Amino acid sequence: MITQLTGNGRVLLTVNEKGEWNDLFYPYPGQFQHLREARLGLFDADNQGFVWLREPTSARRETRTPRPGNAPESAWEWDGTKVVVGDHVHPNHDLVIRSVRLTSPRERHLRLFAYQCLQIAESMYQETAYLDPERSALVHYKHGYYFEFFGEPTFSHATCGEHTLKGLRGTYVDAEDGVLHRRTISHGAADSVLQWDLTLKPNEENLVYLFLALGESFDAADRIRKYVRIGDVRRFENESEAFWGSWITRRPTYLPPDLSARAKALYDSSVLVMRHTTGSNGSIIASPDTRSLAVGGDSYNYCWWRDGGYVSKAMDEAGLYEYAHRFLEFALHCQTEEGFFLHRHFPDGAVGSTWHPPPFIQIDQTATVISAVWHHFKRRADLDVLLDLWPLVKRGAAFLTKFRDPATGLPAASYDLWEERKAVHTYSTACVLHALERSARIAEELGKDPNGWRSAAQEIRGAAIAHLWDEEHGRFRRSLDETGDHLDASVLLALKLGLLPWADPRSRLVVDAIEKRLWSPKIGGLARYEGDQYYGRENPWIICTLWLAEARLNLGEPLRCQELIEWVASHASPTYLLPEQVDAETGEPKSAVPLVWSHSTYVDVVHKLQRALQTPTQVEE
Repeated sequence: MITQLTGNGRVLLTVNEKGEWNDLFYPYPGQFQHLREARLGLFDADNQGFVWLREPTSARRETRTPRPGNAPESAWEWDGTKVVVGDHVHPNHDLVIRSVRLTSPRERHLRLFAYQCLQIAESMYQETAYLDPERSALVHYKHGYYFEFFGEPTFSHATCGEHTLKGLRGTYVDAEDGVLHRRTISHGAADSVLQWDLTLKPNEENLVYLFLALGESFDAADRIRKYVRIGDVRRFENESEAFWGSWITRRPTYLPPDLSARAKALYDSSVLVMRHTTGSNGSIIASPDTRSLAVGGDSYNYCWWRDGGYVSKAMDEAGLYEYAHRFLEFALHCQTEEGFFLHRHFPDGAVGSTWHPPPFIQIDQTATVISAVWHHFKRRADLDVLLDLWPLVKRGAAFLTKFRDPATGLPAASYDLWEERKAVHTYSTACVLHALERSARIAEELGKDPNGWRSAAQEIRGAAIAHLWDEEHGRFRRSLDETGDHLDASVLLALKLGLLPWADPRSRLVVDAIEKRLWSPKIGGLARYEGDQYYGRENPWIICTLWLAEARLNLGEPLRCQELIEWVASHASPTYLLPEQVDAETGEPKSAVPLVWSHSTYVDVVHKLQRALQTPTQVEE
């Protein structure tokens, strides 16, 4: 499971619970995942002992509090020797910095080994690894991706080899007797090992750096290596620590004063997660977690427009205006000529995989992006923003206006936000009317005619009350084709988008019923809907619990809102990462970790609470 991450918008590195590199994405977060495995090992030259720094081994791993900027750090103890491993991605160079600090109470002669096995461009074949003695570097490459490993001090020895094919386990086994065979080149399923010979003096820190320069050509990667070699190499770790520490402390964090220290730390982590998972081109991935490949056959490493729209809103709340704007420009680039957004896209903008049949439409995704444009304008108050994004709004709103059922006036059937059922859904309907109302306001700001979109929104609002409100049960149906008492937490989000005024007594009826039925009786938190079976029966979801928190806030219950925020904080990982959901029995994280939408919703609701405490009037979404 991912426990820590660091990135710069081009390189994204994740670290797992073993303290090992887990994923290495380049040239965008989420694309491509180039890492198959990496590990560190120690050989005691005096006693001929060897250990890999991973669990379970004779090396004991310590739990570390995240460093400023959430920079990954892991600590180990082996036979009295302490090893602290820190990881950074430099903020403005495509450079990974791994520091290894070793301290022993007695003199020891150790050999430090670093094993790296890549799957460049997500394929482990047709790769070359070679030792370049002129540059004191070891290079892996394939197609247009180059990975140049080098060290400070310079590594003592290196070897290249192969893995997986021909019955081979991997070249890491060559290190386990403390002596490398020193093969200088390999190809195919290539891997490599680096070795440093170290003499540890009693109680003196021994510092080793492993650098990885990435580039889309050999020259690009090598320019970084050359630059690192000019002057004191420690400056790159220091620059990274200083940058991220300063970056997070300079965020406009107006937080509720009574939040716990853990809840405040989670806020900082959440802002960093949003930053690290946003590409330099504006793409926002749902999660860097790739474990779902084994369960569902695909990953969360895509840009969903629903997730991205909500994340961009939270970015605006947190002062990350430039990143929110980049996302909206990325959306403009990916929007179809017809005006809607397809299911999901790769981080480079190519159309992603889907399990939905044509026309691949989830109507709320298009609506969410349009609403995010208006939200961005409100927070930034720059009319040029609306002018730049007018083509997106115009195409999208025109499509939403036409994509309707003539019999009811509601939006036509499409897949729901849970991506499971095709129908006319209450949440999707609320999204569309909200987006059309915002489109009309945007048109008005730009001197365009808003009346068509405003009229369509009014018609949809009336149709929603007429067709989706269930008078018998006193609540909204989940979708038009359902009768009976099927409760879904997404209706809370429909209320947030203005389907009913919060002062309307029906709003409280809806919220009370959803909380009563979907609240997890054992560990707390709110499930998605009745009978949910995704990763377990009716597991509580972070976003659903936060929707409930905001609903309670809008109903005049700030203390309940804060209780739910604290519940979410209590279910973050020790390194302040939020999952998609937690197990209804054990409280353990389930599915993707971190889920960026979970973090963005946390940021958004914390800001809503702070604003309500300052000015107890409801703020329009």
